[in-house]
Amino acid sequence: QKYYGGRSKIITMKSTFFHCLIAIPCALGFATPSSSSPSLDNSLATSRSKSATAFTTLASRRTIAASSSTGRSSTKLHNIYDDWSLDLLSSSQSEYMYEDLILPLDEECIEQCLEEFMDSDYGKTMFGRHDMPASVGITGEIEFESLDGPEVILSLYGKFWHRRETVLGKAAMYLNARIPEITSVQVSSPEELSDFEDVTDEFTGAVVGRVDKRAPDFDGDRETMEYQGLDPDARGPFVFSAGGGSMIRPA
Repeated sequence: QKYYGGRSKIITMKSTFFHCLIAIPCALGFATPSSSSPSLDNSLATSRSKSATAFTTLASRRTIAASSSTGRSSTKLHNIYDDWSLDLLSSSQSEYMYEDLILPLDEECIEQCLEEFMDSDYGKTMFGRHDMPASVGITGEIEFESLDGPEVILSLYGKFWHRRETVLGKAAMYLNARIPEITSVQVSSPEELSDFEDVTDEFTGAVVGRVDKRAPDFDGDRETMEYQGLDPDARGPFVFSAGGGSMIRPA
């Protein structure tokens, strides 16, 4: 009897331990015994549902954050002129703030602004320092000439596809935005803003011809847009593809 009694106790202890092994994972939601109560089943199901919902929500947030971060980095520009012209300053798509825009009035800052203007994405369609404009005969450049108090004098030379007044106007707007102390931006001679130059007879002074100072209308688009009453400078010399790259349309 002692033996069997002892064995009975051992069997009882093993049975209790076995039920504990089943109950623990059931409570954690890994298994549900068929003999569990309906209230326990409902509680475990609710717990698992909340956990799944929380996991799905977290995964969705991570996906949205990743896509947002990728989108921002791909659209971020690296020239403050481009960000300013597109009104992106102090936004998530620009690394510049409005506080970064303002500069003091001095010759060094004026030259810095002109370099930013000419090396911007917009400037890469306007100035002959870049390969694509140079390939179609654009040689135009803009330079700082002098500073007289708050008045800035610039110089335009070479051939522009755009009207020379447009080139000066774009430069003047940017200079005034960055250096508010500037009161005027002009060229030293009115002839610099003329897209044509009259040829006069050296003896009589009569106009005998006219020279086009503009860059060649390499594909005929400029003349076509002028004929249609459109402003060619609003589009520029190049057509941009849907992917953002520029291309030259053949004549």
